[in-house]
Amino acid sequence: MQAGDEPATDAADPHDGDGDDDDRAGPSEESKAAWSDWLLSEIRQSAAHAEHGALLERCCAIAAEWRSRFWDRRSLWTRIRRGRRLVKELLEAAPVLARACAQVEALQLTADQPRLVIIDLCSGFGYLGMFLSELLQPMAHKVEAIVLVDRMWAKKNVARQAHHLSPEHLEDPAWPVRLTTSRADLKVPSDRRSLVRAFLSHGAPAMLLGVHLCGLLSLRCVELFNACPAFCSLALKPCCLPPVFFAKRGDVFAASERGHAFPAAAVCVAGQWRRGQWVGSAGKEECQRKYVDWVDNLSLCVECGEQAEAGDDEESQGGGGRGGGGPSGEEAPRASGQGATVECHPEAHPVLDRFIFASRAWSAAPPTPATSNGCGVSEGRRRSVVAAWEAARRHDKHERRCARWSDDERAAHEARRRARETTVRVTLEPCSSGRPGARLRLAYEAHEGVFVPLLPG
Repeated sequence: MQAGDEPATDAADPHDGDGDDDDRAGPSEESKAAWSDWLLSEIRQSAAHAEHGALLERCCAIAAEWRSRFWDRRSLWTRIRRGRRLVKELLEAAPVLARACAQVEALQLTADQPRLVIIDLCSGFGYLGMFLSELLQPMAHKVEAIVLVDRMWAKKNVARQAHHLSPEHLEDPAWPVRLTTSRADLKVPSDRRSLVRAFLSHGAPAMLLGVHLCGLLSLRCVELFNACPAFCSLALKPCCLPPVFFAKRGDVFAASERGHAFPAAAVCVAGQWRRGQWVGSAGKEECQRKYVDWVDNLSLCVECGEQAEAGDDEESQGGGGRGGGGPSGEEAPRASGQGATVECHPEAHPVLDRFIFASRAWSAAPPTPATSNGCGVSEGRRRSVVAAWEAARRHDKHERRCARWSDDERAAHEARRRARETTVRVTLEPCSSGRPGARLRLAYEAHEGVFVPLLPG
């Protein structure tokens, strides 16, 4: 999760009642009621309550139970509550919680099939998994575990250091669905392979969740979903955009070898959100526009069914994102099936408000995690994708400029265009200077830039 998405202050809520009750006796009824009323008031004043009111009020009741459960460990409860952080995390995760509960409820498993594994990428403290464990209590028989994946957890059987996240709150035996942790950095291919081997190689269905995945972490999430047939559901909320370094290098992003690809220049930006404020040389409007393009392109990379027929050569498979497809203007082959959808939930964040959801039939087939971060984009395909995007951008720029022209300017431009199309340039060049009786080849160049021979060589 990006630090820039944290609230500007972490002030304690005014109705917590810390210090009014004996630690051993537990919170008083007055303190419980005051804190619950404050939490409900905060939730009901949010824009998310209109869409997810029943779910959020249920989560408020869950949080009140946590307060009583962890009250005798005051420092632990303070870490869980942490000012308004609990409210903020709940509001931002509400669309993912709603979709995950619906997907688990719809999942049909026979008695001899293994139970579902839920993977929460870049989990941080684990609020999403904690609320989900409680919400799934009526369906706990379908779920094996919720795995909180983050690079700040300590490795198993390794002493936890001061910089590691503490799993003390996850070790409580009262969680309806078991919570476990896994230390993994999604940017490291070996860590992704280890994660797949540990949780996705046993033929069990799985669900992939990711809230506030910064930069290329969102692309790695989609790549993991594509590579593992065990995943039956994806819920992703991309966060900040990739840095402009990738655009300067001329990179092309893709989540599979022959799937959708798009140029880094279409989505990278010089700047980022820090504590709710935009900081960078790029304008805020450019950030908003590129964020929409980033999410749309990520959704096109999600493969939800059988792969469509591929083209004859790899270079014809490029996709330029929203700016267009390959050289012929055709989009890269998309995976058939139900497909991924993009939903806008402005209540989650004033700008970073889009979620990607996808579902498909799961399979016990072995996963094929990537062995590098290159995504298999060849040099020829990279040039094709970048060229298509640049051509589409020039076309869009021309259309915007034309929209401001007067009738006289538009007529003059049309006259110049017709003049260019009727202009013929003739080129004379030797066919073979080494042969006796060498002749000249006559050709003309039309406005498309193509030479057409007039005499045989």
